Amino acid sequence: MLKNLGKYTLACGASCLLLAAANVQAADGQIEFTGAITDNACTINTNSVNRSVELGQVRIADFGPAVGDAAGGNTFSISLDNCSTTTRKNVAIRFSGQQDAVDSTLLGLTGENQVKGVAIRINDQRTGNQVALNTPTSDYALRPQSNTFDFSAEYVRTAVDTKNEQGEVTASGIGTGQVYALASFDVIYK
Repeated sequence: MLKNLGKYTLACGASCLLLAAANVQAADGQIEFTGAITDNACTINTNSVNRSVELGQVRIADFGPAVGDAAGGNTFSISLDNCSTTTRKNVAIRFSGQQDAVDSTLLGLTGENQVKGVAIRINDQRTGNQVALNTPTSDYALRPQSNTFDFSAEYVRTAVDTKNEQGEVTASGIGTGQVYALASFDVIYK
């Protein structure tokens, strides 16, 4: 009996080896899985993601004589949809971009041949206060579903005029031409 068991074991061993060899697979490809898990309480409304804010055309004479005097401008909003206040109760908005060379709290103009002596100031319409570049706003309380945050942007003088001894302007601190600035915003959940 033991002699016959050895024959069957030897026979099974060869067959099992052939079956195991038939089941060997080669790696012919790969699948990459990507995604993200966030604790964001809302989604950014598609109309707020990429937008253009027209500040309009102003004259040099529309600016007051002091650095910080503003002219022109327009309002804009950032809207959040599908908000849930289960995990996060508050939100702040932070704007970033190229800082002005004179005042780092202002958004500087970018590109070649930009107007000299001018930057862009962003203001929080809720408080009327300036939102300094790279600094979050004060917190907004989130409401369920939709939230809209209102801001304004305006031209700001960053250079004074050159005057002669009689006090007459001999050279304007502000140039003329096209204005272009680019800002990004981050929504900070708290």
